[in-house]
Amino acid sequence: MAKLDAVDVVVVGAGLGGSALCARLSERAPHLRIVCLERGDWVDRSAMPAYRRDWQSAALGAWATSPNVRLSAGGSRSADYPIDDSASPIKPLLWNGVGGSTINWAAHVPRLHPSDFRTKTLDGVGDDWPFSYFDLEPYYDLNDTAMGIAGLAGDPAYPPKRSPRMPPVAIGRMGEAAARGFNAMGWHWWPADAAINTVDRGDRHACNNGGPCLMGCPIQAKASADIVYWPVALRNGVELRTHCVAQHVIVKGGRAIGLAYRDGNGATHEQPAAFTVVACNGIGTARLLLASNIGRGADGALGRHLMFHPIAYARGMFTEELDGPRGPVGACVYSHEFYEHRPGRPFTRGLQLQVTRENAPLHQAARLEPAWGEDAHTRLREEFRHSLPVMVVAEDLPDARNRVALAEGVAADGLPNIRVEYTLSENSRRILDFGLDRAEDMLHAAGAYRVARVPLAPLTGWHLLGTARMGDDPATSVTDGRGRCHAVANLIVADGSLFPTAGAVNPGATIAALALKIGDDLAREVGR
Repeated sequence: MAKLDAVDVVVVGAGLGGSALCARLSERAPHLRIVCLERGDWVDRSAMPAYRRDWQSAALGAWATSPNVRLSAGGSRSADYPIDDSASPIKPLLWNGVGGSTINWAAHVPRLHPSDFRTKTLDGVGDDWPFSYFDLEPYYDLNDTAMGIAGLAGDPAYPPKRSPRMPPVAIGRMGEAAARGFNAMGWHWWPADAAINTVDRGDRHACNNGGPCLMGCPIQAKASADIVYWPVALRNGVELRTHCVAQHVIVKGGRAIGLAYRDGNGATHEQPAAFTVVACNGIGTARLLLASNIGRGADGALGRHLMFHPIAYARGMFTEELDGPRGPVGACVYSHEFYEHRPGRPFTRGLQLQVTRENAPLHQAARLEPAWGEDAHTRLREEFRHSLPVMVVAEDLPDARNRVALAEGVAADGLPNIRVEYTLSENSRRILDFGLDRAEDMLHAAGAYRVARVPLAPLTGWHLLGTARMGDDPATSVTDGRGRCHAVANLIVADGSLFPTAGAVNPGATIAALALKIGDDLAREVGR
């Protein structure tokens, strides 16, 4: 194994957490030598499926959201590894490459609520974060400014947001129908905050409402880490090495002294560093740290408390023609009417009702039953451009039994195989059932003549949270409030695995804010 020249900071993962940290740290401490290792590569935007006539089928194969589906299809541009998800009803979704899962995210960027940081204190469940919403608020604002947020100020569900906003993404006829239903019920609703340009912004164009956002955005209207944070980091001197798979963190005398990694030619290198940062998402971070024997072993918190956001769907059918397929898929309107905990409900904590766009015809047809024949055509004609989907997003409370664990054997990338063990809790099930009932009430109030329900959607594991959770107690947490591992003080985590609780909203804005804060914390320690 070749030993390279030492650097100040080595970062593993060029996704949202790693890129935001590299950009912020290199700005605040420009004297540091920072190297980032990414197992994947840059995505060629000219090769994105939106330019091809078969883009709908690509989304079911090589550009699917699931890494296991992409591996089965072959030809993926993501540097995937297999994940044994047979013991989980919710399947992990992620992207490996520069930009990470922001390549194929929906770019809906809500913030957590202040109460999400104090669930133990307020409601006696979960765990409090080591800091408050208002401690993280300046970093939410920084991320908003970097990404560019389309949204409408004044949402009463949140404290005022100071960061500038472009006009919101147009909600269209489908959003107007949803608003009609929410208004009839007297419930909160608001246009989604989206990291999507609605006006030209520098070299990034305004959204043209093409729709296939989950396969990348070729015109760069949708923000992603590769076009937002990496140009800044590279300009500041950060070195990004692609096709480099971290094998293990090297620990000596209780400190991380560097990292072993394998390059694209199969050669193994040792990268010495004063600080090691891991930002590989809630599965990849746990996998690398477990493979490095970090923590207290099988009884420790590392890899445990895995949280998704369990999701159910209610889809209303309308006689009027709607424009569901037009516009960014995840950015329409949402309701936080049932977000905060209220005594008397059959569950603890709450949920989000998120109105999403319709899928393209092939995607809708692929999930309908029956899949073939006259009835299939009838169902598709009934749905397409005449349906309004409401996603019920449940807060997933932390449970140590839900975990990412090493499995037998070694994968092709040199790391141990990985498996996900996850059981839907009774509390989450009650949240979803309650939310489905409320969504159905809203849809009928909006004019739907029929509502179809999906009690639990399996291919919805976008949010991989909690496996290296923050906390003050090393017995129940992996890291402290600065992302430092309790077991190895100069080993830092900077991704969604830090979350002690999950809230009921998409975590992207919070992941970026955490990484920016951790970058500031480290810059203050090393000096400027």
